[in-house]
Amino acid sequence: MMSVKTTFAKISTVAATGAALAVLGSGSAFAGSNGQQLRFYDTVGSTYSIRVAGWNQDGVYTTHCFPTPAKDNYLGGWWWRGDLHWVGYRTGNCTLDVTVSERQDYVEPNQADDWWFLRS
Repeated sequence: MMSVKTTFAKISTVAATGAALAVLGSGSAFAGSNGQQLRFYDTVGSTYSIRVAGWNQDGVYTTHCFPTPAKDNYLGGWWWRGDLHWVGYRTGNCTLDVTVSERQDYVEPNQADDWWFLRS
């Protein structure tokens, strides 16, 4: 028969292990305090890539071309903060036929969500 003390110790160990795994397994959750990943929604359905330029989570100015083959695109793996500029293109490699002329946005680095929403 288990004592109350033993049962409590086992529950505490399981809870602590679960909490540690939740923290270790949720790396992207930390991005919400120092930048956001982008989510691009193509309202017209004619933009197949966007070129994004702005500041990353380390404070380095960078630019990247993202393919946007669907109407709703999660552009993960890159975190942005502060002033952001982006342009939409009809091709999948950020060349030819601009569909969305340059837009400026400000990405709030401290958000509860990891995704910053851009809309064409």
